[in-house]
Order: sequence, then structure tokens, then C-alpha cells
Amino acid sequence: MRKPVVLIVDDEPALRTTLGILLGEQYEVILASDGMEAVEAVKRVPIDLVLMDVNLPVINGLRALEIIRDMDSEIGIVMISGTDSAQQAVSALKKGAFDYITKPFDNDDLLMTLSRYIQRQRLKNEVAFLKDELKSRIGWGEILSISPKMQEVFDLIKKVGSSSSSVLITGESGTGKELVARAIQALGERRSKPFVAVNCGAVPSELMESELFGHEKGSFTGAHAKKLGKFEYADGGTIFFDEVSTLPMNLQVKLLRVLQEKMFERVGGNVSIKVDIRVIAATNIDLETAVKRGTFRDDLYYRLNVVPVKIPPLRERKEDIPILVTNFIEKHSAVCNKFIKGITPDALEALAEYDWPGNVRELENLVERLVVLGRDGHEICYEDLPVSMFITEPGGAPGGEPVEFREACRNFERRYIIEVLNKTNWNRIKGASMLKVHRNTLLMKMKDLGIKPPKGRE
Repeated sequence: MRKPVVLIVDDEPALRTTLGILLGEQYEVILASDGMEAVEAVKRVPIDLVLMDVNLPVINGLRALEIIRDMDSEIGIVMISGTDSAQQAVSALKKGAFDYITKPFDNDDLLMTLSRYIQRQRLKNEVAFLKDELKSRIGWGEILSISPKMQEVFDLIKKVGSSSSSVLITGESGTGKELVARAIQALGERRSKPFVAVNCGAVPSELMESELFGHEKGSFTGAHAKKLGKFEYADGGTIFFDEVSTLPMNLQVKLLRVLQEKMFERVGGNVSIKVDIRVIAATNIDLETAVKRGTFRDDLYYRLNVVPVKIPPLRERKEDIPILVTNFIEKHSAVCNKFIKGITPDALEALAEYDWPGNVRELENLVERLVVLGRDGHEICYEDLPVSMFITEPGGAPGGEPVEFREACRNFERRYIIEVLNKTNWNRIKGASMLKVHRNTLLMKMKDLGIKPPKGRE
């Protein structure tokens, strides 16, 4: 793998040389002494990241920033300045700088800033590649995954898409069952036909029959006009039954008839209406168990379960979390008209350690909240994450088992120490001072609680 190329632009020869040595192990370094040299270097060589002083001869840094961003908006630019000016920092960020650092700066902070940008770009490129790859494979760009388990699901979707067989999608709540159903529709001959979704758990049972089959005028009190049902709207296309296990028994019989005979009557009508539909159903419970309990018809189960598709929970495909988080940050930043730079490595690592009982939906909801509450032009940090993700409380916090008081205290202590260390950029001496304990006590606590510094802050 090639080293990222960093262009260092500063009119002080000693600082240029020092920065070149500091960055030389991790990056390929190019040096420039003024803004014009920086612009010319960008024209000659593919640059990944520019580290540039604000006060430069010939062309000042802010003007050079604008020129370089116009030439290539994908180049990351970190501005450095000897002036701690909030106005200047805001101006740099508005012109497209990734970050603004004041002199004198801590070398570790600088390295971490550059590392964050490079990681962000790699994730961004990976997400873009996966979107293109998955669009070509299943025609549905919202499903992102590099997990082997999900690749098996994709392969199955591809095989099933070209048929008209009934499909039963199983998986926990929030795993994306409707997305998979839409992907199946998008691959087949019915792709240009209607896709009608029915949430069986959201429609009152007394209204469900009319919702599905429609009704004739005057068939019951309040039926002032003829109404078409979901089956008629879906004719030629696909009807998707979400939470199919909640369908009342009397309607299970009628659904079975539609599957067998491809026809039905409206409520209050006596004319059989023929339809050409594909049925895809989804459930988050075990229908075989429901059959044994007598709450779901076995003949309907066998009709629906022609091709079973099981979606793994997010905790079994955690390698997908980085690309999902990056994708959700971009998606909700655009909706909120904000620029959230990305997410720090330690925050991403914390998300990967969580079990996600609500699966991908829970992850997206959290990222949306973090984007809404986040500061424009900044990253999502570890301390932005909700405490509830890390502390399992008695009574069972979401996704966790009840724990003893002693273990709850350890969890809280671990979280508190990590928050303090984040504030000190993982400087143990400063952290111990803030905690009002000896440095050795802090180190012992970290070892006992299994607290390891994020990569780059060892």
C-alpha cells in the first residue's frame, strides 16, 4: 500500500524540516516555502493532504487554500497559524479546510489530526466503492456490507430476484428486511411495477380486510364509496407483508387463497378479481414456533416460506459498522445542511464494541442524533456518545443483561476515566491530575479495568 502524500507548506525552513522528519515515517513528504509553490506542487503531483501555514509570502495560506480547493476538492487541507484567531479559524473552515491548528502545537495532536483525515478518506472511498459494487450486484445502493454473511444474503437475493416465488425474510427488528424485499423487487421483471408494503402490525385488525382487499360502496357503515385494496394496487408487481406473524387467523385463510388461486373479492362484493402478484413476507419471530402454538397457519407458512432469506443481526457483522457510520454521517449531514467531518477512531471503536439490539436502525438513529447535535465542521467524538451504550444497569439496559452493583460501579468508573483521558488527549499525567490521583494509581486502574489507549495515543 502506497504512503499518503503530504505537502508541507511553511516559510520557516527549520519548521519545514522538522515537520518533514516527523511525518516522514508515515507519509511521503513534499516541501514548499510559499503559497505559489504549494499550488504548483498540487498541479504536478497527486496530493492527499496539505499542511499549510496561514501567513505565507507570494500567496497567503487562505488564498492558496481557495485555489487548491478549486483545483481538487478531495484534497484535505490543515491550516496552521501562530495566531489563535477564532475569526481566522472560522474563515479557513468555511473555505474548506479540514482543521485549523495554532502554534505551538503538540506533535501527537498533529499526527492524530492527519491520521483522522486519512482514515476518513479511506472510509469515504470504501463506501463509494461498495455503493457502486452493490448497485451493480443487487441494484439497491442503500444496502451496504462487506460481511461474508451478508454477501451470502446478496447472492441469494440475486438468485431469487429473477423468479416469482414467494420469499420469507426473517431477522431481528431493524436489520433491514424491507430493504432486502425492495432489492428482490428491483432485480426481477417486476422492477418497473408497483411495490406495495403492508405493515400488518400497524393496521387495526377490523380494518385490515378492507385495507388488503378493498370494499364496495355500502358494504359497511362508513363505506361511502368503492375502495381499491392493496392487492389491486400491487397487481403486476410485489406486495410486501411486514410483521406477517401479526395477521389475524381469518385473514391468514384469505391470504392463503390469494396465494393459491391469484384471486379475491372485495369486502361486500361477489365478483372475483384476478391479480398477478409476487408475495414477499417478513417476520422477526420464529414462525415455526408460532405454527406449533397455533397462532399461525402451517399451510400459509409453507406457502410463504418457498425461499427463506435470513438477515444476520448487526452484532454478527460488526465489520460493516465503519462503512455504515460513514454513510449515515454523509446522509444526515446533507439532510441537516451541516458538515460533520467524520468520526474519531476511538468513537468508532466504541460503536464496534456495542451489541446493537436495535440493529442497523438503532445505529442510524444514533448517528442522526449525533449529526443533529454535533458541531458544524467537527468530528463525532467518543465523549459525544451516550453513556447508556457503555453502562449496563440493573434491570437490563438495552441489549444488556442485569449486572451486580459492583460490576455496575466498575462500568461507571471505566467510562468516567475514559472521558477524563479523552479531555487530556490521553495524557496520563494530566489525567491523573484531573482525577486527583497519582499517575501510578491511574495506570493500575487502567490495567485493572481493561482501558487501552486508542491507536496513535499509546
